[in-house]
Amino acid sequence: MRSMSFVSKLVMLIVLILVCLIFFSLIGYGLAILLFDLSLAELQNASNYTAVLGLKIVQVFSSLGTYMIPVFLFIYILKERPTSYLQLQKNVNFLGVFLVSLMVISFFPLNGLIAEWNLSLPLPDAMVEYEKQIESTVKRFLQMPTIGDLAVNIIVIALVAALAEEILFRGLIQKLLFEKLQNHHSAIWISAIVFSAIHFQFSGFFPRMLLGVLFGYLFYWSKSLWYPIIAHFFHNGITVVFVYFYGIDAVEEMGADSTSSSQLALTIAGTAIFVGLVLQFYRRYRVENKPTVFNEEIG
Repeated sequence: MRSMSFVSKLVMLIVLILVCLIFFSLIGYGLAILLFDLSLAELQNASNYTAVLGLKIVQVFSSLGTYMIPVFLFIYILKERPTSYLQLQKNVNFLGVFLVSLMVISFFPLNGLIAEWNLSLPLPDAMVEYEKQIESTVKRFLQMPTIGDLAVNIIVIALVAALAEEILFRGLIQKLLFEKLQNHHSAIWISAIVFSAIHFQFSGFFPRMLLGVLFGYLFYWSKSLWYPIIAHFFHNGITVVFVYFYGIDAVEEMGADSTSSSQLALTIAGTAIFVGLVLQFYRRYRVENKPTVFNEEIG
């Protein structure tokens, strides 16, 4: 199977994703309808609190079916070991986790500024309406009246998303792209573009893409998929916790105020800290690993 061409592997992966997405989404919808006694219309419209809970079940199964299960099937067909193929066998250390966590926090102000610029870009009317529907669903997802809702969102939005998406985009797609292009920068940036595009939210395309780039380099330098998974989890988890304590409106107000002098000062300071942390992480893991070819580093 190692002799399969890039196109053959890509076609096989797409087919696996489509089949698993449909199959696991149907399971998710079925469970949500049975557990919460909902109609399909109520579930799809997320018209009430119970429907939102049901939709979170659908989200978990859809995420696993889109991002994780197809990858493991793909690796199984290639007759490889998943932990080795995905670079999950290497343990993380406290300093690395600490650097990654601070990195994510310090990147928030700059990414928020980029997000505001992204929101200002003009979109066709059809895309504007679609974005409004997505935004409405996201706001319903982020309604957390109880601590139990916070825990559920940490699992659905942070844990499942981080684990499943990093396995597909960094663990597999980034590797396949390098095998074809033989350039790790191209592989990282293209996989980040695909990562952002597949969310079908253009209003957040560029900040999400830059997060994907960050995750890609963390993977490339450390040769461990756990670091981008941790970074992804930490980013989503912080957002969920912040919304729980302060509300979604507070998050939006912070973004709208991103051009104030105090916010710009915070962005500059955060960016400087972020760059320093990235350099520290780079120096630590590049010295340790001293790679010669990319596929030795990540697969």
